[in-house]
Amino acid sequence: MKKIDFKIILLSLIVPLFLVSCEDYLDKTPDAGVSEQDVFTSYVSYQGFEDQMYAFVVEPNGSENSQGTENGDHTVSGLFWSSCGKFQVGNYRGVINVGNSNYWSNKHGIFNVKHGYWSAGWAGIRVANIALEKLPMLLNATDEEKQLLEGQAYFFRAYFHWNICKRWGGIPYVDKVFKPDDDMRIPRLTFQETVERIVEDFDKAAELLPEDWDETVVGGQFKGYNAGRATKGAALAFKAKALLYAGSPLMNHETEGSYTFNSEYMKRAAEAAYDVIKLADKGVYALTIFQDIQKNFARKDKTMPWTKETIFQKIVTRVGARAFRAPSVAMGTVYVPNRFKSNKNTESPTQNMVDMFEMANGLPIDDPASGYDPMHPWDGRDPRFEAFILHDQQKAGIKKQTTLQFYLGGMDQRNANILTCYLVRKYWPVGVNGYDKQWNGYRYATPLMRLAEVYLIYAEAVNEAYGPNGSVSGAALTALDALNIIRNRANMPDVDSKFTGDKESLRKRIWNERSVELCFENGQRWDDARRWHIAHTNEYKEIYDLEFDKKHTYFNRVKRLTIVFEDRHYWMPFPNEQTEIYVGWPQNPGW
Repeated sequence: MKKIDFKIILLSLIVPLFLVSCEDYLDKTPDAGVSEQDVFTSYVSYQGFEDQMYAFVVEPNGSENSQGTENGDHTVSGLFWSSCGKFQVGNYRGVINVGNSNYWSNKHGIFNVKHGYWSAGWAGIRVANIALEKLPMLLNATDEEKQLLEGQAYFFRAYFHWNICKRWGGIPYVDKVFKPDDDMRIPRLTFQETVERIVEDFDKAAELLPEDWDETVVGGQFKGYNAGRATKGAALAFKAKALLYAGSPLMNHETEGSYTFNSEYMKRAAEAAYDVIKLADKGVYALTIFQDIQKNFARKDKTMPWTKETIFQKIVTRVGARAFRAPSVAMGTVYVPNRFKSNKNTESPTQNMVDMFEMANGLPIDDPASGYDPMHPWDGRDPRFEAFILHDQQKAGIKKQTTLQFYLGGMDQRNANILTCYLVRKYWPVGVNGYDKQWNGYRYATPLMRLAEVYLIYAEAVNEAYGPNGSVSGAALTALDALNIIRNRANMPDVDSKFTGDKESLRKRIWNERSVELCFENGQRWDDARRWHIAHTNEYKEIYDLEFDKKHTYFNRVKRLTIVFEDRHYWMPFPNEQTEIYVGWPQNPGW
């Protein structure tokens, strides 16, 4: 009997279904010699094998060495050894070479899994391919069980290729388990070619996976504990996102030679996004009411941040002070200042980011009719500003000591850790800090896909393909309608009519809406600036802050730094040794 030298890894998603799947293998060592017959002939053990793929999903704010994924013009770091700091100076090789990089290999993640997009991605792809190859061995299983296993394998093969592709560009698409004598010199594909393969697998996954695991026979045994599983909606949503990127200027340039949107890809992206919206219309998903929007990201009642808006995310199980303060979780090492009992690094929002929040009347702050008052720069803004960002004189907690002092001479004013006069509130519930010490029930999660993003994908794709008042075939929902749904949820008015006359005018409001709604979520702004091919412009590279006195008698907009971003920085570099293996895997331009 053939033996397999591996260890079945318990997921970070600690729920009954996963415990049943993995419990027989938790004590196995890599050389225990578990046989294929042991693993691939029953659903329970097979699911235990596949559960490794969930462990390989990267939690963007989960690195233990201040290696977040928020890069670009909306957050900056005062510490240049952090991931954010390395990106600021254009040191992308430093990002992938650091020991705990989310981009390459975070070696100290949960159960010592290598969590970087590159290392964990390829490991996950291999598990998916093994799972698909061994399906004929599964004789003792129902049709539903077989479909669930096959669907998850297709989902993750596409998902992991996608996470590598969107950062490094087109890659070889690995759809088989290599044997020692196989020719492994698979040619590198273009970005759009890679996306086509990704879409094929997401389509297969969508056909096989359920809308809701609770409604399956398998999942029904653990009703209410299936959050985090791959679903039909997740497959369709990531398909829509991949197609949106494939039709964006940066990616389209590789194929067509011009930095323009590809309308055919936009049409396909819109159709896939609308398929998810139809699931929402039937009650599978729903937008969280604005008063509860932080529940999508963080809580302090020991419950995991998961709502009807969540489509896919990694489930983080850590609870309590360790979850907030310990270096093994980066929420306390990325967004929270040292004086609140976190770690040294703080990635803080920029004035560039703050300027994107419109006035409550729905007009940009540079519009003469907006009513923006530079002497009261934070008054009367989009409600999401106060929900997502902290500024001077606000309390970051409950006790008086938590009042923020960003004025010149204040204790939080720019220093080695904090480079601007703002902090991220999105993942930081009131009271979770070293003064109030209400961290015993703290849990957080970075959404990897939520319904709000799907509406924004739909709005952008439809606008580029059909214009502001267009829609996909058979849908009454226009690009403008989808955009206004997200704005209205935040108690913002519809897009002003001065921006709705043509696709070019609405395009800028869609871009702005994405930046505001999705801020600090898995590098969305950085990825968008790259795919729109604007990341090299001065508007994007020049980073601003505000300086002011304690009584707010003046506010000066000051430039803190200029991000280093050249043409080569549109894609991450491959290690040279990777590109020297064979001719078919060329290095990205400029590296």
